[in-house]
Amino acid sequence: MSSTKQIIACLGPEGSFSHDFAKKQFSNNPLDFVEGSFEDVLQRLIDGNAEKAVIPFLNSNGSHVRPAQKALGHYREQIQVLGCFPHQIRHNVAVAEGFLGLKKLVSKEQVFSQCKDWLLQWKEIETENAPSTSAALKNLLAAPLEERRCTGAICNELAVQIYGGRKLFQNIQDPKNTTLFLIVSKNKPSLASEQLLVCVTCPTEDCYRQTILDFSASGFPLMFTSISGEFSETLPCFLQFENAGKPDALRELLTQNHRTLIGGTSFEESLSACTANLFDQDY
Repeated sequence: MSSTKQIIACLGPEGSFSHDFAKKQFSNNPLDFVEGSFEDVLQRLIDGNAEKAVIPFLNSNGSHVRPAQKALGHYREQIQVLGCFPHQIRHNVAVAEGFLGLKKLVSKEQVFSQCKDWLLQWKEIETENAPSTSAALKNLLAAPLEERRCTGAICNELAVQIYGGRKLFQNIQDPKNTTLFLIVSKNKPSLASEQLLVCVTCPTEDCYRQTILDFSASGFPLMFTSISGEFSETLPCFLQFENAGKPDALRELLTQNHRTLIGGTSFEESLSACTANLFDQDY
């Protein structure tokens, strides 16, 4: 038996939140940082150059990582989603040598919507999009002095540890800021029967537990819970069921007022195919 550790692919450069998540989930595995697109990350799986990949999917503020979802849709027949895990996102403002005063912030586009409360005090500040949070800091540290004097990069603690800089403000993210990350592999699961994947949100933990019981009682036994059955007030729960119930019973379950249906589909395909089809994607 080979003792070679599995390679984990994630979107680069180093210091990104994908790196942070992969580091915590696979602390003993070598990481392959792909500086391209999410399609490039998944292509590493298809080509056999990595055994698993981590992909950001959805933030607790409701914003979808559309490029990642589009990549999942593109490769839906060749990959499977092994699990979907919440990862707490903490944002910091880092500055470079020569900094004098904050007039501009640089970061990945989605980050600004995750720091809305903190940004309210900086109404006149300029914002600029970067390819990633780690690239924002990396580029700032190499920028001309005039740029470094007035600019801060919003990034995580890991990026500061890797590239340097000084943390000017810490934990500027909105409360309970969490991103769901998918762990993906190449092998397609063998499904003995047709599957159903739904995505629900519930206002209370009791409601969430009752939701699972309702599906089971109606002939939709739970096969897989993507976040290990953990209740979250802000993040939807992706649940995979064996599609053995009556259509009328299913429709009744999905229209009850105590939960919000984000999406539902029934395919004899992999979990990744079902997940991709939950969203109206143009793949």
